[in-house]
Amino acid sequence: MIDAVTIGLIVLSLLLAGLCLVAAVRDRSPATLHVGAAALVELVLLIQLVVAVVRLLLGDRPAELGTFVGYLIASVLVVPVAVLWAAAQRDRWSSVVLGVAGLVIVVLVLRMQQVWTGV
Repeated sequence: MIDAVTIGLIVLSLLLAGLCLVAAVRDRSPATLHVGAAALVELVLLIQLVVAVVRLLLGDRPAELGTFVGYLIASVLVVPVAVLWAAAQRDRWSSVVLGVAGLVIVVLVLRMQQVWTGV
């Protein structure tokens, strides 16, 4: 994987989680800023997906291919599901859902990096 994309995803996801969890503590529903931050995280996740697919097609393989692909697919699905949930239920808990999605992305990206490098 590309370290700059991994670090960028971790930083953006932590920012998303922080913004959303602060909004939840303040008893606020997600605002346009939160959805925009989620969209930015999803955009970088899609970039990571394309990079990973290209590297796989070129013959570069992680230690456990199935596990890596599972994490890759899950990472791309987490944010849209959280945004849809937040759009359907406009209260403080939708901010919590978006915040937790940001934290889940951090864990998934770190695990993908570990699986890719064979650690």
